[in-house]
Amino acid sequence: MATTTRVPQTIDAYLAAVSDPAAKKTLSALRTQLRKLLPKATETISYQMPAFKVDGDIVVGFAFFKNNCGFYPGSGSVVPALKSELEGYTTSKSGVTFPPDEPLPAKLVKKLVQVRLAEIAASAKKPAAAKKSPAKGFQVGVVRTLPMTAPALWKWLTTGADAWLGAGATLKPKAGTPYSVPKRRGAPSVSGEVRSVISGRRLRMTWQPEGWTKPATLQFTVTPKTKGASLLVQMENLPDAETREAMRERWSDILARVA
Repeated sequence: MATTTRVPQTIDAYLAAVSDPAAKKTLSALRTQLRKLLPKATETISYQMPAFKVDGDIVVGFAFFKNNCGFYPGSGSVVPALKSELEGYTTSKSGVTFPPDEPLPAKLVKKLVQVRLAEIAASAKKPAAAKKSPAKGFQVGVVRTLPMTAPALWKWLTTGADAWLGAGATLKPKAGTPYSVPKRRGAPSVSGEVRSVISGRRLRMTWQPEGWTKPATLQFTVTPKTKGASLLVQMENLPDAETREAMRERWSDILARVA
């Protein structure tokens, strides 16, 4: 993300803090196009990145991370739906990554926005209860098979918490033990408690970033596979759909780095 001493509060401030000239030019042009595609949208900063919101729903966000730009429809189903059109790009369920000097074609940006708008329109016609589980609130799951044994994966999970919780995190895999993650640039502090541990298999804990009124539940499940081991990350009781997509992106990125 852009280098700054504090989280930008406006898109103008965000772009001003982008030090890479190519990235600044590309993201500024992208912003101009999105303004034309979404004339009634509200510009905002959501999860430390510029975003466009329509009637309370995030349509799309964009960002610059060190060497690449990212384009993020506010849903985990838009990018998979356009898999053929996105061939050749680096993608996750929630976004597309591209070099600063190779902007996304305008037609592709338009198609991504159109698919997201259609999704929002369709969702608005569904009963509210269909958008989340009444018992578990908004929830998300991300799974990936990793090139390591199940014991090695469990060791990484329980002894290298700073790699997935955040720098400075402390975690003791024992039920009833509290943990904390200090606040850092661009990310709030997080606190919680380990709820249950099945050694080598499952870790369940609460997750409450600074500012949240209620904690979410975070669970990791390690499963041996023929080649490697899978790690399933599940979150329950998230406050809203926007947070759900942000968490989907977070854990997808972390598992990709581990792989």
